[in-house]
Amino acid sequence: MTRIRIGQRWKREPAASPLDSIALELDGVDLLSGAVEESLAEVVPSLVRSVAALYGGRHRLAQVSLPEAHLELVLRRVGPEVELLVANLARPARLMRPPVRVELEELAEAAREAGERFLADVTRTGPKTLSASLAQALKEPLKGLRRPARPPDEAPARPATRRHEPTELPGFGFELRDAGVPTGRGAARATAGLLAPLLAAGEVWLSLPGKSEAWKISGPPFLTVLELSRLAVELSRAVELGEPRFELAPAGVKTALLVDLKSGQAKVGRTGTAFPLAGNVLAAALFHLGESLAAAFAEADRALVSNTYRVELAERCREGLSHLRGPVQPPEAQRAARDKKPRPGQGASRPLKVPGRLRRLRFAKLWEQRGLPDAEESRLLLGRHGPVYCAPQLASAFSRKDGTLLWKRAAALGVAASADGHAVAADIARVYGFTGRGGGARWLHDHDGIPLGPLLLRKDGLLLTLSEDRTVVAFAEATGREIWRLAPPRTQRSWLATQGHRALVGTDSGYLYGLDLEDGQVRYRMRAPMPFHGAPVAWGRRFLAMLGRGSHWALLLADAHTGESIWTCEPDLSHLSAPLPVGSRVFIAGERDREGMLLCLDGKGRRLWERPLNLGPGPYALAPLPRAVVVTSASGAATRVAASGTVDWRVGVSGEPLISALPAHTARDVTLIPGEKVRAVDPRGGQVLAEVQAGVGLVALQADVRLNLYFLDDAGTLSAYRLGSHFAVVD
Repeated sequence: MTRIRIGQRWKREPAASPLDSIALELDGVDLLSGAVEESLAEVVPSLVRSVAALYGGRHRLAQVSLPEAHLELVLRRVGPEVELLVANLARPARLMRPPVRVELEELAEAAREAGERFLADVTRTGPKTLSASLAQALKEPLKGLRRPARPPDEAPARPATRRHEPTELPGFGFELRDAGVPTGRGAARATAGLLAPLLAAGEVWLSLPGKSEAWKISGPPFLTVLELSRLAVELSRAVELGEPRFELAPAGVKTALLVDLKSGQAKVGRTGTAFPLAGNVLAAALFHLGESLAAAFAEADRALVSNTYRVELAERCREGLSHLRGPVQPPEAQRAARDKKPRPGQGASRPLKVPGRLRRLRFAKLWEQRGLPDAEESRLLLGRHGPVYCAPQLASAFSRKDGTLLWKRAAALGVAASADGHAVAADIARVYGFTGRGGGARWLHDHDGIPLGPLLLRKDGLLLTLSEDRTVVAFAEATGREIWRLAPPRTQRSWLATQGHRALVGTDSGYLYGLDLEDGQVRYRMRAPMPFHGAPVAWGRRFLAMLGRGSHWALLLADAHTGESIWTCEPDLSHLSAPLPVGSRVFIAGERDREGMLLCLDGKGRRLWERPLNLGPGPYALAPLPRAVVVTSASGAATRVAASGTVDWRVGVSGEPLISALPAHTARDVTLIPGEKVRAVDPRGGQVLAEVQAGVGLVALQADVRLNLYFLDDAGTLSAYRLGSHFAVVD
């Protein structure tokens, strides 16, 4: 006899979301033991809808989630019967009991009675808003359960077995039976059955030298491998922390695998024979097992490629393998990680030709583009033919002369673009590569559905970008093949930079990775006492990185080739700017006791001098000048400080503060100070030559070699101004 019993405690204190127990009893045995505090307004309609979908023949598989008990009820229709599986996704992940079959008519009758009874109770004692929404949710499923049962629309798939043998010893293998069962029409759009297709029967085993099956776990391989991947994460953490031993004992195994992490020896059980096995090797084997199983499901059924549970398992294993890629000693003959010096005059604009001292400039508006999306999250770059606008899901380039759209790239999962016209766009199934103004993609490949962009770095034939500001992905520029990927573990935010033959990735977990650009090999992994903030800044053969937690900040200098830390300086400042190296010195700006300060350090991290800024509250931005630095604040105030510490000039505020401090730009020997009014000043004397109204919403400023100005505000308006005329005084 099949019954669905719903708790009655919620009637004593009716609420908009009643919480109580729910039970699915077969001959007096509760299959959902532990589900005592579930949201009935969600679970009961979900259960009735799932049974109705099976009863009406729309699906072969359905699923009901009980989140408070960490249970998933999976229903699988087999002819006139329904097979019930209850999976527990807590630790350890397992099936609560072997699969049970019940008559479809009997289960449908129990679901209909439970739904009608619960709806009547809510209508009588519950809030009106709850009864109305519940009646709407149960109307169609209850109506379907009153009709005669229908057979499924599709014939079941033929039984198939997939067996994966371990490629190395020690290693793990699995056997997967009847994977990829069709779920009926509309399965790709349905929300039911997410876990159900993955609960195919099978087994997982461990192979050791001289023993092909040291132990074997029968049951759905997905649940077994899910638990083993969690144990692999714990094992890799134990290796990292230097713990002496680790015990691998998943549910269903009588004899544990004992690993001595110090000596690199392992044995099965307390009395087993020891054999060599390093902790990181065992963790890698566990992660490879998860990746192989995820790939097997994707091959068995294309619809499972985007399955949430499969994707989560694959990502956990991919991240674990990425973290296990320890440092590899770089070849001695390899050159130092240093960018090539630009040729003199390359990329620089010539000063304005005037017959005396420049006294006044006048700018005229050229064009304006409105309605650009996600302006506050975008970047404004300067390309050869005009500005390039880069938002999370859109990149577009405009003509310098009249604002004509030169090219546009848009994609649902993000667009990464660079100033030279290269772009990588991603949707749910494909990743595309574009170059220049052409309308068609230069290449396209299958994609695993991760977001990309908006940052894109182009270096040595590679296109590098970030996914969700965390995972680094490198594509071949010519073919689009994914060359390598790094997913730092326990990381929410990453910053990417390139320097010479190195890719530098700083993370908020306190690690900085130095990778070979060519193959993504981790050459070193630095551990810092605080999280990294911002992208590493190149300084010759070394790089500067900002560290910070709360009110404590520090500046780190390290060798970009070997990752060797040279020095760390704690400047006793808050709201630090990004470091700016100029020659043999490095500048940083910040606040101390709510007063702005500029600090200068030498190559050994020694404090040479510090100067008060008198620019109002921070944060601040720095921009280089020959043998000097320009410091700007959000209020539009700015000052020039020479490398010797002399304050050459200072200009006051220019209106209301901007959203953030923007760095100054120098073009044609004119320095542009961002603010509500953008001011053009003489970089030597600080005289104001022109003012252009930009608005308090200014979020980006660029100036090209012709002294054309480009403003982007938070409303998505891109404005362009040209130099109309200039006035000079002849002595």
